[in-house]
Amino acid sequence: MKTYILAVCLFLGTAPLFAQFSSDVLRYSYLQPGGTARFMGAGGAFTALGAEFSTLSQNPAGLAFYRSSELALTPALYFAKTDATLPNDNVSNTDSRSNFGFDNFGLVFNTTPSGPKWKTFNVGIGLNRMNSFQQSVFYEGTNAGSIVNKLFDNANETLQSGGTENDFDPFFSGLAYKAGGLYFQDNVFTSDFEGNRDAVVTRSQQVNTYGRMNELVLSFAGNYDEKLMVGVTVGVPIVNYRLESEYLENDNAGLVQYFDDLSYTDYLRTEGFGINGKFGLVYKVSQALRLGAAFHTPTLLGLTDTYSNTFSYTFTDNDGQSSAKEDSPEGKSDYKLRTPWRAMAGASLVVKKFTSFSADIEVVDYSANNFNLTANNTSVENQQYERDLNREVQRAYKQAINLRFGTQISIANFRIRGGVNMLGKPEENQDGFNMAYSGGLGVRGDAFYIDLGYQRYLGNGSVQAYASAPVANTETSKSNIVLTLGLKF
Repeated sequence: MKTYILAVCLFLGTAPLFAQFSSDVLRYSYLQPGGTARFMGAGGAFTALGAEFSTLSQNPAGLAFYRSSELALTPALYFAKTDATLPNDNVSNTDSRSNFGFDNFGLVFNTTPSGPKWKTFNVGIGLNRMNSFQQSVFYEGTNAGSIVNKLFDNANETLQSGGTENDFDPFFSGLAYKAGGLYFQDNVFTSDFEGNRDAVVTRSQQVNTYGRMNELVLSFAGNYDEKLMVGVTVGVPIVNYRLESEYLENDNAGLVQYFDDLSYTDYLRTEGFGINGKFGLVYKVSQALRLGAAFHTPTLLGLTDTYSNTFSYTFTDNDGQSSAKEDSPEGKSDYKLRTPWRAMAGASLVVKKFTSFSADIEVVDYSANNFNLTANNTSVENQQYERDLNREVQRAYKQAINLRFGTQISIANFRIRGGVNMLGKPEENQDGFNMAYSGGLGVRGDAFYIDLGYQRYLGNGSVQAYASAPVANTETSKSNIVLTLGLKF
């Protein structure tokens, strides 16, 4: 998959005006929501359960179950470990990352309406984590071919279309030309790899990603006659993403005349925010059985990419060893992204307030992600790239189903929780689910509560330094440990 684990394909050689790729959509639509320790520990299966702040980003009707005002805060620790292996290479490289953050901050105001049928009317405001981008990947191995071939082809295409070296891509082939990786010899454009394009080189890549997507929520919910709970949320997702990558090649075996080593770095920063709406209801069929449903509108995101690259090249000829490093200008791109709508339904069985069992199903069509690159630039080039990019999204992704199961056992003031998530793979060419397992403990008092939650996610993915480069396969395990402190008033 190219989802939670890491979706990194730098696609070097693309026109610098465009920093968006089809894989970017999963960063903002393939969600693994955080939230409170209770929510995480019970597998996030709260579409029909309620009385939980994280449901403001899931089914806001759950807000109607609150009987008092509450304040909740959830600090969290994240641990991610990724094993990466190049094809035809038996060496697995492991890299890991840990990070501290806050998964949730929430405030609920409970009121009692004057009407006889409406039992409560509650307001909630706060923040929930929707995705974490913290991860590190490293791989190393030997394979045929070099990034220099891609650089050469990109530059040569410019020359053949009537351009000069001044027209080379300033983020890609132009850097290689200035650093000496591409050059003219006897008026013939060439590189050290021409005539030896399948030479085996040692390559490695370090990819670090940072940031998260949080959602500010403002929710309203009402309890009608202790039977029907209705709610609505206005969500404002906030995106903060950063990628730093360094790709290296060297010819320690001496198979390529002149060439010694090279380095290509990539930096990308994405920031922005958006808006969406969430609508939900919960119906109490009986005191024990609850049924819930919710609908999320598409999220409209306005994003800004800031990006830059560096390229260094070292070679040895009759004059000795030479090395040069070149920096690209800073690129900037403003665009919009519409992520898909979501629909979910759930059922909860509450056995005399001692035990609860919940199950949710969620449907989301990842092929419905849609870029808008022409809001600020209506050039023909932008329009064409937008059409091509959205067609690629439609071909690459599909509709998927997510399943969530959770349980809680109550013993006096103590709580024991467990849950399982089955997240449908969004790629068109992949079937099955990515799995997450969770558990937790809690203590509930009249005026306070404290909950501890743990979740472990397992999945696989891939990393590719540039188009046509060998693809490194990855296996990742991610662990989240969260602690929620709550106060009732």
